[in-house]
This record gives sequence, C-alpha cells and structure tokens, in this order.
Amino acid sequence: MISIVLYGRNDSYGYNLHKRAALSFNCMAELLTDDDDEILFVDYNTPDDFPTFPEAIQDTLTPLARKRLRILRVRPGIHERFRSKTRLVALEPISRNVAVRRSNPANRWILSTNTDMIFVPQTGQWSLSDISRDLPYGFYHAPRLEIPETLWEGLDRQNSHGAIEMIKDWGTTLHLNEIVLGAKTILYDGPGDFQLMERSDLFRYDGFHEEMLLGWHVDSNIAKRLYLVHGTVGDLGELVYGYHCDHTRQITPMHSHSRTQNDWRRFIDNVEEPGVPEQSDIWGCNGEDIEEVRLSGGFSSGYVAALRSAIGAPLEKPPIVKYSSESYGFVDYDPKHILSFLLDIFITANVQTMVIGWMGIRRETLEMFAQVWAKQGFVQPILVDETLARGSNLNDIPNVIAVSQVDLFARAGAFVIDFGAPKIGAQLTSTQKNMLTYLFLETVEAERASMASGKAPRRVVSLNAIHTPYESLVAANVAAGLTPFATRMRHGFVLPPIVGPQDWTALLRPTDAAEREGTVIRARPDATGMICFGPYQHLSKGGTGLNSSCRGSCLPMRRRMRRQV
Repeated sequence: MISIVLYGRNDSYGYNLHKRAALSFNCMAELLTDDDDEILFVDYNTPDDFPTFPEAIQDTLTPLARKRLRILRVRPGIHERFRSKTRLVALEPISRNVAVRRSNPANRWILSTNTDMIFVPQTGQWSLSDISRDLPYGFYHAPRLEIPETLWEGLDRQNSHGAIEMIKDWGTTLHLNEIVLGAKTILYDGPGDFQLMERSDLFRYDGFHEEMLLGWHVDSNIAKRLYLVHGTVGDLGELVYGYHCDHTRQITPMHSHSRTQNDWRRFIDNVEEPGVPEQSDIWGCNGEDIEEVRLSGGFSSGYVAALRSAIGAPLEKPPIVKYSSESYGFVDYDPKHILSFLLDIFITANVQTMVIGWMGIRRETLEMFAQVWAKQGFVQPILVDETLARGSNLNDIPNVIAVSQVDLFARAGAFVIDFGAPKIGAQLTSTQKNMLTYLFLETVEAERASMASGKAPRRVVSLNAIHTPYESLVAANVAAGLTPFATRMRHGFVLPPIVGPQDWTALLRPTDAAEREGTVIRARPDATGMICFGPYQHLSKGGTGLNSSCRGSCLPMRRRMRRQV
C-alpha cells in the first residue's frame, strides 16, 4: 500500500540525530500493516569507510522497523557529479528519486517525509495503511506540529506504540497542537514532512526536480506540480498529525543564516507544467546499480563468521609483545591477530566494485585476507604485482590474480603494502627490504599522479608499519592516523609531494642534551654529543638541498648533516 521515502547520511546532522531518527523509524513501522508496506531510506554520500546510518543505529531499531526497512546506498562517487553545483553533502531530490524509482511497484502510495517525524492517528484508524487505503485519486498533505527537544528525548525509542500515545496526550495536555496553514498549493506549513502521492503520478511526471540542489522548497515544487494535475491538495488533517522532533538547539547548515536556497520564483511561482521532461529518462539514477542493504541480522555477524572461518582454532593464551625502545625494528605480527583490523578498514566498501592492490611477501596474510574477502561477498579478485607473485609464490592463492604493475595501479581502489617478512619470526633480507620500499614509493608516486589528474584519493594501508623503520617512511608520504600498536598498521591517503622551500625546524626533536625555546633548540651548557634529530623526511626523486644555521661550536654537526642529505 505505502512506500515511505526518507533520506540522510551517517554524520552528526543536528542535535541527537540517532535518537530522533530511531524514534521515527520505529514509530513509522508501527503504523504500517500491509504486507507490501516498506520504509525506503536513501543513505546519500556517507563516506565509503563508514556503514550506512541505519546500520550504525540498528541496535536501537525495533524488529518491525528492521523488517520494513530497505536501505539504498548512494555512494560518494555518484555525488561527485553534483559536487560542483552545491555545497550540500546530502541532496534531497536525488535521494528521494532514487527511492521512488526503486520502490515496490505493488504499492499505490509514496509517503515522502523525514527522519524526525512521528505520525499520530487522530481517529480509530490506527495504521497509515488503513488511512490511505480507500482515498480518492489525488495527493495529500497533513499538518505538522512541533515537539520540544526535552520531550522527545524522554521517549523510549523501543516503545513505539507508547511513544505515539504519549505524544497524542501531550498535544492537548501541554497545548502543543497548533496547526499552521500555508499557501493553497501546500495547504500546511512544512509540507515536505507529510506528502502522500500516487506512485504512478511520480513516474508519469518525472519525480522530484533534480536541479534543486541548493536546499529548501523541493516539497513545494512537487506540490505545485501535482496541484496543476489535481487542482487541489487533499487534506488528511482530521485523520493524522505529523509531529516534528525539533532539533534547533544546534544550528545545522540548512537552518543557518548563511544557508543557500533554491529559487522560489523559478521552481514554484513560474512552474506551469507538472512534468520535468529534461530529466524524464534519468531521474532517480535510472539504470545505475544502487546497492541495497537489509538489516536481516547483526551488522557484524557475517564479519565474525568470515573471520572465524579463516582463523580456525581459537586463541589459547594471549601472546605478550613489547612496545619499547629496545624492541624498535624487531616487532612482528601474527596474521590471525591483525586480520580483523585489516578487514575492518574495507568492510563498508562496495562489494561489487572494490579492488585491492596488494604488495607483500607474507603468503599467510594474503591467503587469509583473500578468504575473508570472498566470504564477505566482494566479487573482485585481489591484485598482486606479477613479478612479486612469482618471486614469493603467491600465484596459486584463490581470489588472487597477478597483473602488471601498471595494471595494478590503474585498477586498484585501495592498496595494502605488507612490510612483514615471509614468515612469522623471520627477518627481511636487504633485497626484500629494498623491494618493499621501492614498491611503496612507486605506489605513492602512482597515487600522486592519479590525484593530479583529478581522480579521488585511494587509501593506502601499510602492515607492520608501527615501531619499525617503515613507520617514518609511511608517515612522510601518507596522512596516516596514530593507530594503536596492536593493529600493526598505519593507513590513510597519500600526501602531496614536497614542493619549494620547507622549514623543518619545528619537526626537529631535542635530545636530553638540549631544550626547545619556541622555534629554537638550545644546547645545554654541559652538552655533549647529539642535541637534536629528525625529522625523517623521505624526499621524492629530483634535486634537493639543505640549508642549516647554528650558533656556537656546531661545525662537526654541520659536516654530518651535509654528509647525510
């Protein structure tokens, strides 16, 4: 009967987003009673590294809400085509059209609303399905009323029926009920919080207007266009109220003094036809593969099952490792230990398109990762450099294929560089160290060239890159976060190359023989030996030079610096 259309992204948009959204999801699901009813949430432009918003809060959703909910993920790659036209990161008309295009064709109605609304029936008809079942052909609005933040924050998000009844009581006892009328084409103020439209009309008249990318009035535009079709707005004000969970303590971009807005004259006053023929074949990302996510089980259940299958027997006794100055350069990692941390980085990537470019010589790590990669549903094989694969016996690992270095850099969506020795407890030879360093630096140069051509940056993950000589190599070339030692990895995106004069004095570290005073490192009066060190910069190919200055007896130090550049 009804497809409820919502949109958003996994961010912190407005105060207490997760609470009001969970209330909305749960209370909407409570009012759907037909088998075909559904809630369509378009997760728009959530970073690829994060789960969708409903996945992140699914433990706060009722079983009924999880059953009704379909999540359509629109990734940042699709948003990229609109980014130059707006500063908004979540686009309403695109999102709503994606949902409408993929809604259940068995349903007559599309209810376009938002994730801060709670609907309260006003008569004996409890469900939205029953309210809309026998409505005449048309489109319908209902009044929007406000709930202060303190009130909705006190509701139990898991008790949907109780929340609806409580809000109905507050409406009269706390004098919340105030119906605000609007223009004849919208009937009530805030029309976008309850727009019940014939699904067939939205297909016939090309959906929501996709040039409305600046914010506001998307609801008034579709209302004006459908008003031209039907000549009136259907009024459901006697049957249902829509209560809005106010969240304006924290000003959001849509409500700020510097907000942008779509042109009212162009998109409402001057609209004379119901259709948008210029988008008739493309609205709603027609023909594009939009991922659908269902909350059929715990978000991590498949993740845990894949890891258990690859790891095998459980750990009997935790190993003890030392993270201290004397262990520098001698740390190692167990592939079974880091596997969950490595998979975690990619778990939210697109299973159809994500390609990993792998460079390393520890077979066990690649073998285990390739196994969990496939079990998580990723369809693309892992790419390894063909020369490296032959030399390290990696050619026969399932879900792994050897390609040329050029092909690897062209096809990969992310990179893993494993600085581990061939086996646990072994040490890399000089040849192996040089080879891995070379591959890492080639990856950095290839990625810089890719970004310079306008392509999106790709994540670089380095294993065994904490408390080893490779840590400074990675830090000089990758904007890597300070990840815990237990992960054994540094990851992030490649830094731009060093260009022009650089002042590195702030990066020098004084020893116990010196102290820093602002930008100056001053040797203590009785100092002997080294007074400072760093900053461990790895320079790109080409000519470089170093200029240094010091006061006092520092000639030997200057000679050493010249020799080490």
